[in-house]
Amino acid sequence: MFKKKILYSLSFILPLIGVWIYQTMILRGSDLARYKEMTQQKAIASSQPTSPTNQHRKQVRKDIWFSQNDCTRLHYQIASCGSVLSLSPIKNKFEIVETLQGVKCWMQDKLLKDEMEESPTQQARLIEAKNGTYRHTTQEFIANGVQLSLFQLPGHSLPDGPIEREEAFLSGVAHNISFFFGGKTPQFQAEQFEATMVKE
Repeated sequence: MFKKKILYSLSFILPLIGVWIYQTMILRGSDLARYKEMTQQKAIASSQPTSPTNQHRKQVRKDIWFSQNDCTRLHYQIASCGSVLSLSPIKNKFEIVETLQGVKCWMQDKLLKDEMEESPTQQARLIEAKNGTYRHTTQEFIANGVQLSLFQLPGHSLPDGPIEREEAFLSGVAHNISFFFGGKTPQFQAEQFEATMVKE
């Protein structure tokens, strides 16, 4: 009785195993055609340039600090109303570029301390532009049509709120500006700068 059950079970299971082996091990013409089609699609996709990936952001702010030899730190702050962050593949690397709208950038130039009054002050510049570009890969910022103002401000912290442009001791317009974040001192460049006001 037990042997009959085993033989009956085997007669049912063995054909199923045979069908499974045939389906998995034998290469059919339709499988080969499908494989060739997938290979062609992969080759076409790899030959076409990949479009960049964009991310829209609002109220963006970047804070960058630079350590100095006298143990102080200079603070740069780039703020914008909105931005578009683009990630573009170039060969085996990615280029990350952020296009900023409504740019307001504070840059500390010097941190000062009056020995007589012992009150800290700072020299800082304010850059305002409609648009700017920040390249994350090279840490470079570029803007055109810039309003540039230089301030002598109290304390060693950048102002949190708005500040009157009339408080600047020097103000003007630059055709374009760029600065590169590298080392302890960022490389700043302003082209075609025209001063329009000097505070005495």
